[in-house]
Amino acid sequence: MSSGRHGTRNKALGNSRSTVLNIGEEFGFALQQIVQEMLMAKTCYMCDSKRTSYEHVPPKCLFPEQKDLPDGVDLRKDLITVPSCDVHNSKKSEDDEYILYVLLMNISNNDVAKNHFLTKLMRAIERNPSLFNKFIRRREPVVAHDTVRDEFQETMAVQIDYKRFCSSMEHMARALHFHHFKRKWSGSVSVYPDFLLSMHPVSARKTNEKIEKMAKAASFMFDGIECHGKNPDVFEYQVADGSNGVDKSMRLHFFGGARVTLFFNKQG
Repeated sequence: MSSGRHGTRNKALGNSRSTVLNIGEEFGFALQQIVQEMLMAKTCYMCDSKRTSYEHVPPKCLFPEQKDLPDGVDLRKDLITVPSCDVHNSKKSEDDEYILYVLLMNISNNDVAKNHFLTKLMRAIERNPSLFNKFIRRREPVVAHDTVRDEFQETMAVQIDYKRFCSSMEHMARALHFHHFKRKWSGSVSVYPDFLLSMHPVSARKTNEKIEKMAKAASFMFDGIECHGKNPDVFEYQVADGSNGVDKSMRLHFFGGARVTLFFNKQG
């Protein structure tokens, strides 16, 4: 013990001991952040319910298993997880599979997606054909133009449950916000996929022009911004500062061809 006044103080405390840190403002803020993250990890990323499990973001089913890949290729490196409750994780497994169908059937995807369709998705269809049959129930034949190769091919367009898709993307947005910024997002989220097109006989042209315009604006906005994610052939994301009522923006990239832009809107 030190001498003088401080020594007398320590003697007065007897066997009681406390640690007093002279930490300064910067270190104090960092310590506060660590404590906050520890507390946040005990509750669900979407609500204040107790954490019962960890949820993969995006869903783990999007990432090919080792048995479906060439030797030495690993597309499940450092998958992102967030704390979740039963309602926001285990009870949405059907939504995860639905999202897999939507993303894998995008015509502009890379070869990883095509292989995933022929392996993982085909097994899922054989196991439970009802979900896939329901998914393609509202379909029509179309001729698609591959503008990269300048080729035309016959395929089909499927009308999806757009509300369901956007709801799943919103959940994903909130989970990624929690992962990236270490805090929950309580404001609203706007979802803009740029790979889904309208087939409406009257309004398709006008709607698709707006989608194309948004896609070009998003590409310009995120040009040169760092991508996050250890498996870019499957998924990566970008984060940008917002403006005009938007707090943050994100752009999600799936299988090299399916992109979704997210706006985290400021409250009030």
